[in-house]
Amino acid sequence: MFSLDVIDTDKFLDMPTSTQALYFHLGMRADDDGFVTSPKKILAVSGCNDDDLKLLIAKNFIIPFESGVIVITDWKANNYLRGDRYTATRCIEEKKSLAEINGKYQINLDGVPDGIPSVNQCAADVATQKRIEENRINNIVEQSPTTYPFKEVIEHLNQRTGKKFKHSSKANQKLIKARINEGYTLEDFKKVIDWKVPQWTGNKEMEKYLRPETLFGTKFEGYLNEVPSTRKVRPAEMEKPEKPIDLWSD
Repeated sequence: MFSLDVIDTDKFLDMPTSTQALYFHLGMRADDDGFVTSPKKILAVSGCNDDDLKLLIAKNFIIPFESGVIVITDWKANNYLRGDRYTATRCIEEKKSLAEINGKYQINLDGVPDGIPSVNQCAADVATQKRIEENRINNIVEQSPTTYPFKEVIEHLNQRTGKKFKHSSKANQKLIKARINEGYTLEDFKKVIDWKVPQWTGNKEMEKYLRPETLFGTKFEGYLNEVPSTRKVRPAEMEKPEKPIDLWSD
């Protein structure tokens, strides 16, 4: 079983879907105390990779041991078994090194057997993996302007409103990226800005909404469809008068 208190959090949902899938696979194959003796095998079966395993460690969803065994940190929050259904884990030495605090497994400072990584070592490894993951996420968000035109969109908004929004803001980038991923273009952003700025400027109640979170949010499609068509008919496309029929010609 899996508790929504664990898997319905931003901490969990912000991870890649492959990492989330690995967590579920590990949970399905853990013993009654939450230990998994063959995580590498589960990696291969699930189609996930080492980076997914490292990210679960970095986010403290699992705890690794030198023996190769891992334990699911929130196992007790996810699962509760009656005594008549419970089978104790075979990972005796690994379990001795753990303490259960508020339903979570943690490394026990007082009884770590030989061969088990120290708390400081685990903390250092987790911190390193966390930095790697943060850099990976930042690199995804801060893609080149040819893919995500953060600077062009925000500069156009600032020029039209006289405000000083930052194109480097993660919140602004997230909005723009979401709309681009839905198939909208830089020109679509400019159309919405050029339409809503004169419409709301001077209106004390609406002028405050001339901001990225409003213009580029979930109502973006509606705003874009408000923009009148500006297509011009070229002379060649205009209907030509029919040529009179000469009844006396040969």
